[in-house]
Amino acid sequence: MDLRKLHYFITVAQEKNYSRAAKILHISQPSLSNAIIKLEEETGCQLLERNTRGLELTETGSIFYMRSVELLTKFNNMLKELEEMKQIGSGTISVGMIESAKFWFPKVINRFKADYANVHFRFNEILGQEKVIESLKQFDVHFTITNQPIKNEQIILTPIYNEKLVLVTRADDKLALRNSITLHDLQEKELIISAAGFQTRKDVLTAFKKENATPNIFYEIERFETACSLVEQGLGITIIPESYVKYSANPSLKAHSIESEHLERTVYLAYLKGRYLSPAVHRLFEEIKIFFKNNQVG
Repeated sequence: MDLRKLHYFITVAQEKNYSRAAKILHISQPSLSNAIIKLEEETGCQLLERNTRGLELTETGSIFYMRSVELLTKFNNMLKELEEMKQIGSGTISVGMIESAKFWFPKVINRFKADYANVHFRFNEILGQEKVIESLKQFDVHFTITNQPIKNEQIILTPIYNEKLVLVTRADDKLALRNSITLHDLQEKELIISAAGFQTRKDVLTAFKKENATPNIFYEIERFETACSLVEQGLGITIIPESYVKYSANPSLKAHSIESEHLERTVYLAYLKGRYLSPAVHRLFEEIKIFFKNNQVG
C-alpha cells in the first residue's frame, strides 16, 4: 500500500464520484478505479459501495477514510518539519494573531531581526478557539497569539500578559463627563459586541452577569476596527481591549475605565505539543517574553 493510493481514495470519498475525482487528480477514470480496486484487495475490505445516491463509504470505509486523512496529514506535517530543520537562520515563520497584537508585535520583530535578518514572516489573523486549534494542528502556523484559554492536551498555552477591557464611546458622549462608570450605567446604551464564539464576547457577558447587569446588545462584530467605526458614527458603545484603544489614535473616540474587577483578559502564546520548532521560533518566543518583562502592552 502506498500513500498515492490513500490520496486517491480520500479524493474519491470526498467527491463521491469517480469522474470528478479523476479530474481533480489529473488521471484517467479507469486508472483511478483500478487503484481503488487494488486498495480494497490489499486491505481485504470493501471500502466503497454504489447505491441510488452514487458512491458511499461502507462502515469499514468510513473508519479507513478517517485514518487515511490522519496519516496523510501527519506525513505532510513531517515533510514540513524536515524542511524547517534545514533552514538555519532563514525560512518563514507563520504566526496566528489576534487583532490587538498588531500594536506591539512589530516592535518584537524589530529586535528579533537584528539576529535573524533573513527570516520571513507570514501573518494570519486567527480568531475563535476552533480556528486557533485547527490552524495549529494543520501546521498552518508555528504558533498563535491568542486570548482563548484553550484546554487541549495537544496544545501548550503560555500566558504573556494581562490587560483590561475598557469602554469606548464618542468623545462627546455624556458618559465622558462621569468620574466613574459601572456596567449598570451601560444597561440602556446600545452595545456593540464581538460575535458568538469570540472570547472577548464571553469575557464581557460574564462581567455583566457577575455584576448583575443586563447588556443591551444591538450590534455584533468580528473586528474591533468595525466596533470603533460604529461608535464613531454614534451608533452605540463598545468594550474592547485596552491595547487596541491605546494605540488607535482617533480624536472622535474616548476610552474609559469601568469599575469592575471582572473586565480583564489574558493573552497567550499557543503552540502544538511535540512539533519541531526551529531555533528562530524559540528565539522569537524569548524576545516576546523579554518585551513584556520590560514593557507594558504596546
